[in-house]
Amino acid sequence: MASTFICKKSDIPQDGFKVFDVADGKLLIANSDDGYYGYNGYCPHQEVCLAEALYDGKVLTCHEHLWQWDIVSGEPQGLAEGPLVIKLIEQSNDEIHLLDAT
Repeated sequence: MASTFICKKSDIPQDGFKVFDVADGKLLIANSDDGYYGYNGYCPHQEVCLAEALYDGKVLTCHEHLWQWDIVSGEPQGLAEGPLVIKLIEQSNDEIHLLDAT
């Protein structure tokens, strides 16, 4: 399966996240307990970019309407009515790649 280089693992702080521009929009990569998780970088509520979201290493909170998600599963918590959209990523050595959907 083809993939696109996104960043080095070391670019994502421990219990932090970053949002990257990709061909189909935004990609959010989060680090939680040294696990890396990829999601669409927009809130499923009103397509707000999650680059300014709040994150405590376990729960991601949209800064606009306070929807929250478990970062490991992407499942909604609290007020959120829908999950984050998972983006398949691959870790190889110190690199994170987005797996192409094709």
